[in-house]
Amino acid sequence: MGTSSNHRSPNTPNWNITRSVLGNPQVSEDLQSREIWRAAMADRGDALMNDLGMPLLATACEIAAHATSLSEALGKFEQSVLSTHAASLTLDLGKRALARAVAMKSGATGFAAELFAETAGYYASRDLPSFVGAPGRVKTTTEAIALKDNLKNLARQTAQSVPVRTDPTGWKDYVSSVLTTLQKEERQ
Repeated sequence: MGTSSNHRSPNTPNWNITRSVLGNPQVSEDLQSREIWRAAMADRGDALMNDLGMPLLATACEIAAHATSLSEALGKFEQSVLSTHAASLTLDLGKRALARAVAMKSGATGFAAELFAETAGYYASRDLPSFVGAPGRVKTTTEAIALKDNLKNLARQTAQSVPVRTDPTGWKDYVSSVLTTLQKEERQ
């Protein structure tokens, strides 16, 4: 039996701004999304870039591009992870993104989009549950889930709008471009 817990985002000025808009129906979802990514970059900067841009995730992207079955894709990814003795939340998000991309047969672009969607969902989930039912915030859990899904979709769409490269250097450049776009772009 497993347990789950949410760890709030740090009590820093950037995350305080994000918390002030997250779940507020008077603030556009686009702005809520941008504030999440701005706070994440201000908080983690190069560490976030390095996590999302790690070569193992470039490998996962390449696997997604050529996978013929879900079990094969996940097996290859697990083998890559085990061979480097790496473990991280980002790799767990990458594994979920790989599974979804292979199941949907969406290739490298699908993997990349799902990785950013999973990351957006993670950041939203840190604080959003504590706002459900609060004055001026989402009223119900259903509304919070819908908002989280919309924030994930915004990240997914942005990631899909940038050309994906699966080589390690190209992957890192791709991640950098998507992170920049997520912080600045107003989406329609």
